[in-house]
Amino acid sequence: MSESAFMWIAAFWMAAVGGAVGSFLNVVVYRLPAGLSLSYPGSHCPQCRHPIRWHDNVPVFGWIMLAGRCRDCRTWIPLRYPLVEAVTAALFLLIAFTEGATLGGNLPVRPLPVVDGFIFPELTLWQLAGTMGWHLLLLCTLLAASLIRYDGHQVPPRLFLPGMIVAVVGSLVWPHLHPQPAGILTTGPVPGLVDALAGLSAGAVMGLIGWWLLERDQKPDLIWSSALAGAMLGWQAAVAVGGTTILLALASRIAGRLHAPWRRVPPVAWLGLGSLVWIVHWRWLAETIFGTIVG
Repeated sequence: MSESAFMWIAAFWMAAVGGAVGSFLNVVVYRLPAGLSLSYPGSHCPQCRHPIRWHDNVPVFGWIMLAGRCRDCRTWIPLRYPLVEAVTAALFLLIAFTEGATLGGNLPVRPLPVVDGFIFPELTLWQLAGTMGWHLLLLCTLLAASLIRYDGHQVPPRLFLPGMIVAVVGSLVWPHLHPQPAGILTTGPVPGLVDALAGLSAGAVMGLIGWWLLERDQKPDLIWSSALAGAMLGWQAAVAVGGTTILLALASRIAGRLHAPWRRVPPVAWLGLGSLVWIVHWRWLAETIFGTIVG
């Protein structure tokens, strides 16, 4: 198999997985605020309650083949469902190309201490795959939180629980998931845990500032979101992305006085966008803002 053929197959596979995850995110956004089970009952039409056939549940294409209507009661299926699936598929493709195809070229290289100094080891394929999954988990969680807030609901804290568990456990097992260390450069699980806790703390502080400035009348969803982003991306990202989030959210509030739809853009959506930009351009941003040695 040629390299170009392999790349096309890999891209198709990533898009398909992303679309399936996007379909699940639609379920999460609809059911989680309502306190419903995410697993039971299976996918069904909310109008006629008829189960959706497996071949009608193919992300994006199922909606197109049904012309946007339920097969049984002909109720309109909102366009947002395939859009969320398409956006999630695009996220998976973007991470695949910026991280997978470049072998982590968008990321700083975490220094590894040795007897006479430091080395900058390249990521193994397994480490690269884990890093991509790590970043996609964060981005998908922030996307779901953004959609829930856009719909006018409070984000249940349990949305962030899987990411928080993965952030702590993953940092203990694979410190390389934090390519920009918090400061402690030793071997073993301690540095990764320090990176996660430092990022979580910085993210929580930035989220608290943003919540106090923007959403004091709401539950502290922004604090949870910022803390998770910090735990998974580090304190440097928490400060840079968190500060940018506050500025963009304030700007959208001002723009909302002239154009009402801007008022519905939740701060967590800016946090998600900022996290995506940080991940894609991490190596350059780390060097430009913090002067980090990128290897």
